[in-house]
Amino acid sequence: MAEARLAVAFQFAVTDEGEIKVHLDRRIITDFIRSFTRTIKRKIFKSRNAAVQSVFPATGISWSVFLVMFTMLQFFGDTSEQFDALHNKIPEYTKLDPWTSRLIVTFLSTTLLWLFWSFFLRNTLKCLLSYKGWVWSPHGATVTTSPSVFDKLANAMVKIMTGKKSIPWKLSFVVTLWMGICKIIIGRRPKLLSLQNCLPNLPLPSIKDTMKRYLLTVRPFVDDAEYERIMSLAEDFKGGMGRRLQRYLWVKSWWSSNYVSDWWEQYVYLRGRSSLMINSNYYCLDALSFTPTNVRSARMANFITSLLKFKTDIDTETLCPRFAMGTAPLCGEQYPRTFSTTRIPCLVQDRIEHYTDSRHVAVMCGGKWYILNVIYAGRQLTPIELQKQIIWIEEASKTDVASPGEENLAVMTSTERTKWAAFRETYFSKGFNKHSLALIEQSLFVAVLDDSEPGYDANNSDMLDNYAKTMLCGKNIWYDKSFTLVCFGNGKIGINAEHSWADATIISHLAEECFNWDIELGYTPEGNCKGAPRDDMILPPPRRLRWDINNEAIGLIDIAREEAMVMRQDLDLHILKHDAFGKGLMKKCKMSPDAFIQTALQFAYFKNQGKFSLTYESSMTRLFRSGRTETVRSCSSESCAFVKAMVDGKPAEECKALMTAAVDRHTTLFKESMCGLGVDRHMFCLYVVSKYLGEESPFLQEVLSEPWRLSTSQTPYGQGTHTDVRKFPDRISAGGGFGPVADDGYGVSYIIAGEDNIFFHVSCKNAYPTTNSKKFAADIKEAMSDIRKLFGV
Repeated sequence: MAEARLAVAFQFAVTDEGEIKVHLDRRIITDFIRSFTRTIKRKIFKSRNAAVQSVFPATGISWSVFLVMFTMLQFFGDTSEQFDALHNKIPEYTKLDPWTSRLIVTFLSTTLLWLFWSFFLRNTLKCLLSYKGWVWSPHGATVTTSPSVFDKLANAMVKIMTGKKSIPWKLSFVVTLWMGICKIIIGRRPKLLSLQNCLPNLPLPSIKDTMKRYLLTVRPFVDDAEYERIMSLAEDFKGGMGRRLQRYLWVKSWWSSNYVSDWWEQYVYLRGRSSLMINSNYYCLDALSFTPTNVRSARMANFITSLLKFKTDIDTETLCPRFAMGTAPLCGEQYPRTFSTTRIPCLVQDRIEHYTDSRHVAVMCGGKWYILNVIYAGRQLTPIELQKQIIWIEEASKTDVASPGEENLAVMTSTERTKWAAFRETYFSKGFNKHSLALIEQSLFVAVLDDSEPGYDANNSDMLDNYAKTMLCGKNIWYDKSFTLVCFGNGKIGINAEHSWADATIISHLAEECFNWDIELGYTPEGNCKGAPRDDMILPPPRRLRWDINNEAIGLIDIAREEAMVMRQDLDLHILKHDAFGKGLMKKCKMSPDAFIQTALQFAYFKNQGKFSLTYESSMTRLFRSGRTETVRSCSSESCAFVKAMVDGKPAEECKALMTAAVDRHTTLFKESMCGLGVDRHMFCLYVVSKYLGEESPFLQEVLSEPWRLSTSQTPYGQGTHTDVRKFPDRISAGGGFGPVADDGYGVSYIIAGEDNIFFHVSCKNAYPTTNSKKFAADIKEAMSDIRKLFGV
C-alpha cells in the first residue's frame, strides 16, 4: 500500500526569466504555529507547576493577603525605623519618588515574609507527616464508648475548617486533631507533586532493632541448633562490621531523601541480567464479565483516549494525589515516568530513558509495526479519528508483507539482558533498524492488536488461565516499554508492565481510571466510537516501520523465540475466582482482610508442601519521599502455631485465639514495613555498602541468599475516583499477577474486589513436580473455607 506524501510548507521555483516564485502552504504553516503554541503552553504549565511546588503549601491567595496587610501597614500604620530608612535610601540611589519606593519595599517585604511563611508551613507539615501514630491507632473496629468532649471538639474543628465529614469516633483525639491540622495545611486541591517536598525522609532503623526483627522471622523455619548458629552470626555482625556499615548508611540517609530507592532500582532491577518476561514484568487484566464493545478498533481507540487523558493529568499535575486514610499523602514520584519510558538494555547495567516530547504510539498488528500519531495539527485526535486510523492499520496489515525477522522482533526484549544489549548494538545501531527501533522506544507506549479472543467461562478455567498467560508472556509484547497495551479480537484488553520504573500500584491506578473513562466515553449501538471526524482535515495514515535485518540477526531472533517458547511452556499459571465470601465476612470476624488472607495462604502452603517457608509480601513505603516497597515476612511463629493447631485438630476456641494472634502479628509486621521499619531493605543497603568497601559478611550473604518460595502481593483496588463495584458488580477487574520468584516456589497475587470476590493469581513452574498452580489454588480455597467454618460465619 502506497504511503501518503505530505506537502512541504515552503516551496520555490526559478522561472526561465530568472524570477523566483515562492509558494507557502498555509495549512502546514498553521499546523506549525499550533504545534509551537502547544509546546509553549506545555512549558508554561511545567514552569507554573514547578513554581507552585517550590512554595507549597503557601498559595498565591496567601501572598495577596500578606500584600494587603503590608500595604495597609506601610501607608496607614506606624512603621519601624528600619523600614523608614530603607524608604529614604531607595530614592537616593534610584531617583524614584517616595511613593514608588514605598511600593517596592512593600512588595519585597511581602514576598520575603511570604517565602518564610511557606518555609515554616512546609517544615511544619513535614514534621506532622513524620508522625506515624495514626498507623498504630485502632481504626477498624467500632467503639462502643461515647465520644469525649475532646473528640467532639476535634471533629467539629475538622468539619468547620475543611468542609469535610467529621472523623469517626473510633479514632483517638490526638489522631483526629493531627488529621484536622494536616488537612487544613494541605488544602482541598493539591497538585500531584505539590506535596513531594513535604514528605519525610525514609527513617533508618537501628542495627539492634533490625537484628531483633530478623531473628523473630527466621525462628519458625529452623531448629534450636540452627537458630543458635544464626543468633551467633547476628551478634558478631551487630557488634562488629554492622556498626561500621551502619555509619556509612547513616550518612547517606542524611544527604538523600531515601537511602534505599536508588540502590534498589540500580542493583535489583537494572543490574538484573535475567529475562524480563515472567521474571520481572507483571500483567493486569480487563473486567471479566463486562466488555463495553466487541469492536477491537473502537475499544483500543477509546482506551488510548483514556490513557492520553491520564497522561495529561500527570503532565499538568491535575491528577489528585493518593492519600492514606484521606490525610497522609503518598509519594507521586513514579507517575511522571508512566508514559514515554523505556528500559534500554546494556551489557552490565540497563538504563531507564524517559522521553519528554513523544506524540505517537507504536502499534504491532499482524506481525508488522506501525507508528500511530495521536497528535496532529496541534491537537489530540478524537476517539473516532483514532478508530479510523486503527482500522487503517488492521486493513494494511492484511496486505503488507512483513520484513524478514520483523514478526518475531519483540521476542528479543524477552531474552537475557546481556544478549539483547549485544544484539541491539550489533544489528540496530545504524540505518533503518536504528531509526525504527528508536521510534518504538520513544513512543508513548506500545499497543498490540491480537487476533485471539480470551475471556472468562466459569465452566472452563483454562480460558481465563490462557488469557493471563498471554498477558504475562505473550510473544508480541515489548517487555522494555513502561507498559504494553494489548487489545484482543473480542474487545478485551490487558496490560503488561515493566517493573523497574514503578511499582504495580501505579499501573493498577492507571488501569482502573482508564477503564472507567473508557465506559464514560461510550459507544454507538453498533459498538463504534461516538462522534464524527472533522470534514476540514484529512489525517495522514499511520506510518509503516522499515527494517533491514540480515540472516545472522534472524538466526539469533529464532533462537530467542525458541528460548521464550520453552519459558512459556514451563510456566504454570492459574486464576482462582473465590466468590464464596470476601472482605465483608472478614470484617465480621473483626480482622484485617489482608492479614486474614495471608494467614490462609500459610495454611494452604502447609497443606500443599507439608512445611513452612519464608514468605514475601510486598508493602509500600510511599508515605516517605521516593518510597517504593518493603518486605513483610508474613510467615511468623504465630501463623505457624495456628496452622499446626488446625492440622492437629485442636479445639475451635484454641484455634480462634491462635488465628487472632496470627492476624494481629501480621498486622504489626505490615505496619512496621509501611513505617520504614522492615528488615530486608535495611539488610540490602548494608550489603551494598559492604560491597562498596570490598568487605564480605557471612551473615549478610546468608540473609540475602534465602529463597522466597512463597512470594505474594495484593493488588490495590478502589484507587479510581469513579469505581463503584456495588453499583456495577460486573465491572470488577480480576487484577493481575506475576511469575514465581523461586524456581521451586509459588507466586501469588490477589485482589480483593468488592465485598464478596477475591481473585488469586497463582504461578509456578512445570519443571518442578512439587509445585502445581491448580492444586495450590484448590488448597487456598479449602483453607479459606476451613477458616470460615472455624468462626461459624
